[in-house]
Amino acid sequence: GKRLQGCVITIVNRSEIFGRPLAAMLANDGAMVFSVDIDSIVAFKEGGRTHRYKQSEVTLEGCVRQSSVVVTAVPSSSFQIPVDWIQKDSTVINVAREKNIDEDALRAVDTPGITYIPQVGQVTVALLEKNLVLLHRRYHAPK
Repeated sequence: GKRLQGCVITIVNRSEIFGRPLAAMLANDGAMVFSVDIDSIVAFKEGGRTHRYKQSEVTLEGCVRQSSVVVTAVPSSSFQIPVDWIQKDSTVINVAREKNIDEDALRAVDTPGITYIPQVGQVTVALLEKNLVLLHRRYHAPK
């Protein structure tokens, strides 16, 4: 599908359970997805293409500033995305148990149109279940 054509999304935490599958699914729907992990940034693009950036080419800040959707899933209380990196009319989704962004500062900022969805652990569980069902179907599909 092309439902997300032209949309830039940053996902912080490229875990095998959540971040990587979500990046692939969003890219499959037409989005340009920056998948950020502790040691690298990978772009997921339509058609299953990926590009691993060199550290000098792009930063987390650069990815977030380009994105209309930011998904955080960092299991650390010491990690937070600065509020001033979020652009207007963006959606920020925190999937981690920890607050990956200062919620009070985000609500107080003058940037218009920011939608914030905090701590949606149930989404993680739902995606995991969906991925398990898909994996089961693909594994047992006739060849």
